[in-house]
Amino acid sequence: MDGHEQFVERAGVFLEMLGMPRVAGRTLGALLTAPADGMTAAELAATLHASRAGISTAVNHLTLMGLAERAPKRGERADRFRMRPNAWAVLTEQGNRKLETLHALALEGLNVLPEGADPGPLREMKGFYELWLRLFPGLLDEWHRLQAEEARQP
Repeated sequence: MDGHEQFVERAGVFLEMLGMPRVAGRTLGALLTAPADGMTAAELAATLHASRAGISTAVNHLTLMGLAERAPKRGERADRFRMRPNAWAVLTEQGNRKLETLHALALEGLNVLPEGADPGPLREMKGFYELWLRLFPGLLDEWHRLQAEEARQP
């Protein structure tokens, strides 16, 4: 197995560890290393030695996650797929909304803590997510600033 194939397989295993189908991760690996105009479902299926149905499901997962998008190419009937620009920031922003829910859960738990219960775990949870939610917007702003700066360079 060459380095590219190993990368694609590692991407598959990683997404599988996160609860996604392995083929979605393998498809992610292929799209991360695809030509700029993307790949068709047939090209993905051939590259990954996977069924067209499996590729269709994988592309749907990646599209719903905000990682992939359709990239039609003039003169071609088949849709092409590519990584969505700014995909990682979008994915992280979505995850951040889940972290807001965890922060709210910690606050609720502290408000209903029974007599004699240890507040330590909930305080830690609350503190961690308060810090994250305070620092993350600045990090994201910095990322967008760097992306804009890079786009302006020749």
